[in-house]
Amino acid sequence: MRSRDIEFAARWWQWAMAIPADRNPVSDETGEFAGEEQPADVWFLAGTFGGKVSRKCAVPFGRPIFFPAFNILQKSSLFARRVPVIPTASGHAELNGVSLPLREVANRSPFLVDAVPDAPFGPAGRYRANAWGLWCRLDDLRRGDYILTLGGEYEPGGFWVEVTYDLEIV
Repeated sequence: MRSRDIEFAARWWQWAMAIPADRNPVSDETGEFAGEEQPADVWFLAGTFGGKVSRKCAVPFGRPIFFPAFNILQKSSLFARRVPVIPTASGHAELNGVSLPLREVANRSPFLVDAVPDAPFGPAGRYRANAWGLWCRLDDLRRGDYILTLGGEYEPGGFWVEVTYDLEIV
């Protein structure tokens, strides 16, 4: 596991939880809000809260793209700092029909989250959390159009996510 992926996973959660539900990229059904509060050094893509969606977005050339196929977050406390691993989870990602490698990323050191009042993830507030997931990072995509599919599930037939992105690197 690359240390940059651990950092990006924590930053992804910080990003996703800092955006209100009405414009949150995880809630977005079209890609209209994919660019919300994106950092300057990486471009985050989002899954869903369950189910299937298709989105279209433009990504600035030269930024790595980082996204979860499946992920989970758990608040940590003085007595509960374990990473919320789901061994039965599975995931996939494909770029223009070619399979991409997923990495298991676990944030073993709690990181700080500031959840806004209207965030779709639950109660607002500042707290420390641990996270786990199956992640993918794309570096150095050339300018052009791409179809990215990603998804994951646990307990087959239970919770699942499936997203198709029509990406334009500009």
